[in-house]
Amino acid sequence: MQTKSSTNIRRSIRGPLTVQDENFAEKIRKSFEHQGVMHALGGTIEEISLGYVEVHLPFSKATQQQHGFFHGGIVAMLADTASGFTTYTVLPPDEECLSAEFKVNFLYPANGTKLIGRGGIIKVGKTLVIAEATVSVIRDNQEIDCAYMIHTLARTKHVKSGSENKA
Repeated sequence: MQTKSSTNIRRSIRGPLTVQDENFAEKIRKSFEHQGVMHALGGTIEEISLGYVEVHLPFSKATQQQHGFFHGGIVAMLADTASGFTTYTVLPPDEECLSAEFKVNFLYPANGTKLIGRGGIIKVGKTLVIAEATVSVIRDNQEIDCAYMIHTLARTKHVKSGSENKA
């Protein structure tokens, strides 16, 4: 596959990262099991490593907007998922993160057969983690960057995962 993707999220990691939880990959996979919307749309986690998570999502009628492209909200959701789960790779076992703020820049129409979201870590602070994500689309056997997200997440003690909303 040819790549038009100019972003290598792995190279954008700022500073040394340390493992706080040896079982971070298992923690991410278990939490992902509770992501109803990603499962309903066919999303999968493809790669997990320190400071990096890659998530794939195939195109379907459920992910498209009125012009037949991936909907911008779907692109943002994939970026949020990739960067959000990336934070789990740098946190202690009893912590996770919740989104506080994010900004998405759309770079190219998400017109293709699959989206690939790649999350990375910029900075790990005492109360916030700053992460980033790129989203690319596969079109005609080429990978093309279509979005970039900067993501601020609030560190929190483990929130119970499951189907019931206790808010």
